[in-house]
Amino acid sequence: MTAGASDRLLGAYVAGIVVFLALPVIIVVPSAFSAHSSLAFPPNGFSLKWFANVFSSPAFTEAFLLSVSLALLSSGISAIVGTMAAIALVRHRPPGHDALLGLFLAPLIFPAIVLAAALSMVLGSLGLLRTFAGLVIAHVLVTLPYMIRTVFGTLSEIDVALEEAAYTLGANRWRTFRRVTLPLLRPGLLAGVTFSMIISFDEFTISLFLVGPGLRTLPLEIYNYTDANIDPTIAAISTLLIVVTLVGIIIIERLVGLGKQFA
Repeated sequence: MTAGASDRLLGAYVAGIVVFLALPVIIVVPSAFSAHSSLAFPPNGFSLKWFANVFSSPAFTEAFLLSVSLALLSSGISAIVGTMAAIALVRHRPPGHDALLGLFLAPLIFPAIVLAAALSMVLGSLGLLRTFAGLVIAHVLVTLPYMIRTVFGTLSEIDVALEEAAYTLGANRWRTFRRVTLPLLRPGLLAGVTFSMIISFDEFTISLFLVGPGLRTLPLEIYNYTDANIDPTIAAISTLLIVVTLVGIIIIERLVGLGKQFA
């Protein structure tokens, strides 16, 4: 096979993957504007009533705000704890370094339903079951491994000589971290926070075991809605989430140059 044919084959393969990944968006977004009362593709007519249905529903609004609060709070806590843990593992290498790293990443390998059942028992014994604080603890446990893994990888690539040079020039530990280490950690932190927010916002199984009356995340509210209704309202919610995500990415890119950080 010639080089040109290989390039064309590779290009077709990549294009196929892109189309496959974009297919849900291609189907869901037009379906949100359907005038028909059932969820179907291709859409029948054009209507915005399903978006009005979303905004007029207090249940969806409250669930969305709860999911956003959970994602922001759990990601913030994971960023602080995960960064400190990664620095301890990389820079100080305590006894049992590999075992500790494996312990921190353990939630990634447990089946979600097993982890959810264990968390419900532990939080129940602490009186935190079906509370917002219990949900935050559970979401931190789920998102923390992603933060530790990304910051650990980024910190491992930072030359320790840069920090030692700052110490030599008279900077204390905090100033060295703030002026030298933290800017260099920015790609890992951005990646970790992004993954954490996505995982937290989309978490379903663990939240199902821990929520209570008046405490329901958006994925659970969508699930409960589809249990009784199959209409384009779900497509409208999905479309709104896609738009919010795109706007968030654009804002981050304009403010901190996300593309440059991962280049």
